[in-house]
Amino acid sequence: MSPFLKKRIMALSGILWITYLIIHMLANLNFLTGADNFNGFYQWFNDSVILRWSIIGWLILSILFHVYTAIARQLDSNSKRQIAYKKPYPKAVPRLIAWSGATLLFSFIVFHFFQMQLLDTRDFYAEMRSIFTDPIMLVVYGLGFMALAAHLHHALGSVGQTFGLTHKQHNGFVIAFVVFLVGGFALVPLSIYL
Repeated sequence: MSPFLKKRIMALSGILWITYLIIHMLANLNFLTGADNFNGFYQWFNDSVILRWSIIGWLILSILFHVYTAIARQLDSNSKRQIAYKKPYPKAVPRLIAWSGATLLFSFIVFHFFQMQLLDTRDFYAEMRSIFTDPIMLVVYGLGFMALAAHLHHALGSVGQTFGLTHKQHNGFVIAFVVFLVGGFALVPLSIYL
């Protein structure tokens, strides 16, 4: 597979996930409108079995392609680079940070998916209140949100560079978008806990 195709697969799967994350965040903000609206939306979503499992299927496929392509690109890059970039820190440090952050994010996504499958969807509002009154769950979700923010900041910066934008040209937009998305997700747990 060509490096160009690998970049496109990474970008397309990332765009699919970003689109889903925006919709998911907006649906979660519905929590702030009260139990009836929130439960009504999630009851409709859970009753829409074909829609729900189609979305889940596409998300699973896209994350598998995303992870596979990320690993393949890294291995390919390592094998083709004849002269290493000169860096002021050991070579393993940025790689360790990137892969540990990606692993944390992937683990959080898997945890969140299975946690949500076990909840009583008839009163999802009460289930959310129960989850986010637990300080341990706030820490777990806080770590997940931080991993998401770091990954999005890196990914959106890379996408911009791919399309010829310099870091300074689009960094403000990237930061604003990451704060908007992650802040939107954090608003519900914080509103419950505080």
